[in-house]
Amino acid sequence: MKNLKFLLLLLLVIQFTGCIVFNNVSYEVTVNEDGTGTALLTIEDINTDAVTKEAIDEDVKSILEHGLKSQQFVEDMKSEGKQIISRNVVIENEKLNAIVLYEFSEISRVEGLQFDDPYYYLTVPVEDSIISTNGQITKTAEYQRIVWDKSIKTLKFKMYSDDTNSEGLSSLAPYYLKEN
Repeated sequence: MKNLKFLLLLLLVIQFTGCIVFNNVSYEVTVNEDGTGTALLTIEDINTDAVTKEAIDEDVKSILEHGLKSQQFVEDMKSEGKQIISRNVVIENEKLNAIVLYEFSEISRVEGLQFDDPYYYLTVPVEDSIISTNGQITKTAEYQRIVWDKSIKTLKFKMYSDDTNSEGLSSLAPYYLKEN
């Protein structure tokens, strides 16, 4: 009986909370001679898998109040070595996108990018989907790596995250429009 109660409680918790899902994420990383720089991060087509109004409202609040407006988000990013310059959400083609621009003092603060003279590189799991890049992609059985020559000053890459056309997902764009 205890296990059944626990299972019911777990199902209720899952039902009344949502998970934010997005289609893809892209980076444009501009590197200065001293290794510092800026990163422009764009998260496209933000959705939720929440099924109740309360859970959807919580996801909207998470994006609009925490990510877009709160000082806590800025402090959280600062602790990761990312100094937020700007953050915004926009609607494009009826989809909610988030855009964040930040400065970094070390290239490794940007998704684990590395520099080993004369190359910048990013290593990702083999199952990750690289949509596009201005670097060269190499694949092994264990990983994928994007490599850029240090002469390239803006490193670009776009990664697939999830299918936002899946059943059970709701775009957060209408909720953002309602809030503004």
